[in-house]
Amino acid sequence: MRAVRGLFGLAMLSALVPLGVSLAQAEPVPGATVEAVPVAIIPAVAASTEPATTEAPIAAVKPAAPPKPVVSLVAQVDLTRQIVTVLERGKPIHSWKISSGVEEHPTPTGTFQPEWSAKMWYSRTYDDAPMPHAVFFKNGAAIHATQATGALGRAASHGCVRLAPTNAEIFYKLVQRHGLAQVRISVFGKPAYARPMVANRGETLPRRPDTPSRNVQYATSSAFAVSPYPYPGSSYRLPISAARLR
Repeated sequence: MRAVRGLFGLAMLSALVPLGVSLAQAEPVPGATVEAVPVAIIPAVAASTEPATTEAPIAAVKPAAPPKPVVSLVAQVDLTRQIVTVLERGKPIHSWKISSGVEEHPTPTGTFQPEWSAKMWYSRTYDDAPMPHAVFFKNGAAIHATQATGALGRAASHGCVRLAPTNAEIFYKLVQRHGLAQVRISVFGKPAYARPMVANRGETLPRRPDTPSRNVQYATSSAFAVSPYPYPGSSYRLPISAARLR
């Protein structure tokens, strides 16, 4: 009977071990009584899905901002003197005459980074007027070449800064070499706008050589045609009598 009880205890042990139960049992001594050994049930440890760490999460590091481009080419446009001075890395390398905007179409002032450039452009505002080697800096205003080189040195444009063709090409190539982001155009000063020379009513003008030797008054109305024999240095108009002026 004792042997049967011992075999039954061993069978129970073999059935409980796969279920995660641990038994403490001593080796039986021959001839000794085999008793059932108390079992200690070890609870199964559930697998955890959380990381086994108590450290704080690492804060996200923002990438460093790219460095600002270094300004290496500057065009200083002096509207008062009607001259542009070009500086490369702080050193003056060119100084040229310009034509800026007239009073009705002034050139914008301030410091600008060029917006875009074109080797050849035609104005969409002014009847497809050619604008070779154009560097645009503000609201359609650009530094570009002109064929009206006789007007350089005074205000004569519709807001752009005009240069002689050779000078405009040099400046355009400099801008392409440095890149738009590294170029600044500084516009300052005020032009001495030319005033139209129009005779006032009652003004006594020098007589034309082929007119009678007497003081005459000249019409200021546009209804009178300009004489085919202009007086040197003025827009001569046909003389009329004082009675006609009244």
